[in-house]
Amino acid sequence: MSHAALPARKTSARRTARARAKPQSSRRADIHPLDRAIAELRNELARSPNDATLHARLGALHYRRDDLREAERCFRLAVNLQPGRASLHNNLGNVLADLGDLKEGIACYERALSVERAAGGGEPSTEIATNLELARLEYRVVHERIEYLERAARLDVASAETFNALGGGYLLRGERERALGAFRKAGERDPNNADAALNIAFAHSLELNGPSDLNGALSELEQLAIRFPQLGRLHVHQAELLESAGLLEDAEERYVRAIRAEPRLLEAYDLLGRLRELLGTAGTKDATARSARLALERLEQEAQSAGGAAGLLDGVRAALARARFEQTPPHAAAALDERLRDALRQAGDDADIAVPAAVLRAQLLAGDGRPDEAALVLDQACERHPQAARSWFERGTLAFRRGEIALAVDAFERATLAAPQQAVAYQSLRFALEGYRRYRTERVRFESAVKKNPHDAPAHHHLALAAYSVLKDEEALFHFTRALELDPRLTEAACGRARALQRQGHLAEAADAYRQALKVDAECAEALRALALLDRIAP
Repeated sequence: MSHAALPARKTSARRTARARAKPQSSRRADIHPLDRAIAELRNELARSPNDATLHARLGALHYRRDDLREAERCFRLAVNLQPGRASLHNNLGNVLADLGDLKEGIACYERALSVERAAGGGEPSTEIATNLELARLEYRVVHERIEYLERAARLDVASAETFNALGGGYLLRGERERALGAFRKAGERDPNNADAALNIAFAHSLELNGPSDLNGALSELEQLAIRFPQLGRLHVHQAELLESAGLLEDAEERYVRAIRAEPRLLEAYDLLGRLRELLGTAGTKDATARSARLALERLEQEAQSAGGAAGLLDGVRAALARARFEQTPPHAAAALDERLRDALRQAGDDADIAVPAAVLRAQLLAGDGRPDEAALVLDQACERHPQAARSWFERGTLAFRRGEIALAVDAFERATLAAPQQAVAYQSLRFALEGYRRYRTERVRFESAVKKNPHDAPAHHHLALAAYSVLKDEEALFHFTRALELDPRLTEAACGRARALQRQGHLAEAADAYRQALKVDAECAEALRALALLDRIAP
């Protein structure tokens, strides 16, 4: 791709232009190719210090190197030297937006369009217009609310609810440590605030590769669990941290605590069942199985006692919890669906029953390969109960899984507005927003690149990565394959194609794609790890 097109928004495309893999016949150099290119450009700039193009090229390399401050410096120099080039303003806007300075980033995009209009070039650049649109969306969704909440916090009038919402805003910006601080302040303002406890636990669980202080995180969650013993999700987050650290038996014990505390928490049964499969204890009649059975019996007894819509809902919950613990398809799914429909009819306007019943029904339908019907059920729930965050959250999740990324962003945003105290929705909105931005910008760049050069293999590769990130697997597979047809040396495209095939369940084809990557780079770590895993799970 041309240097004028670099860089794309980093948060929208983490690796917009990677170096091509070289055949293994030449050993890898000790110096990273980007560092070598940076050194060469600096030598050129020493001879031509007023060359805006060289400064822009150097800025693009620093951007790809994750050195945003140096990239900003280079693009500012380029803009000062040649303010009449719209692409320079656009690229500076990309860097500033990634640094979190959305206001100035938006101003740069606006200047870029102004420069284009002044030049009389006809229609404005689609890339710049898209960047401006997405930056304005991000500013509205993320930064405006953070600025408002930060002002309240500085005035010391913030309540626990304000700090919870502020922490959610920080999660939207990817600032996990600041989010944790805000959630802790919420807990200090109101020690009985359950949302603060759950948000702290959730923020810890986001660092699943092992937090810098695992013991400290576990200790904090243990104290919260003592204060709020009825919150099963606190135990789930403890278990996630333990599982990520390889402490699987301890994780199993925390999942058991979760289902004891909240027999209706279906996620805990599912995670516990998956862990037991990994441990090789699935189907064993041990203490864990007895605990699960007792929790299920308790739930079934409560269903019989409650009767009516609540009883129908709890009866289905018990059946689904059993299936998730045993990691089997739900028994008599059609009958369960009918019971959920009865629960919805009897619940009427009672959101406490109607919303979870709609969510469970949508999950059953989606699991049965009927996503359109699942979407209709959730749309009806959202329309009837617009203040219920759970239905919006589930609608966003379904939309994202179907590759309907703009709809997912809207639904997750509605979830954060309906439940501004709950961190989970903010993290999901961040993920969807980044995917939306990435896919939109990469599609614009791809269309521009292939118009100039139909044989641009990296253009196909970058669009494939963006499509893969928003679960558009068929589109991703097409472009990974096309990239490899144009340039068989693209190891990363071969690995990307393998990931797409693996996610679709085509394990043998995925293994072949990883082997193709190893033919180009025999030391490709991703391919070696993936093949080892595929060999273990092969039938």
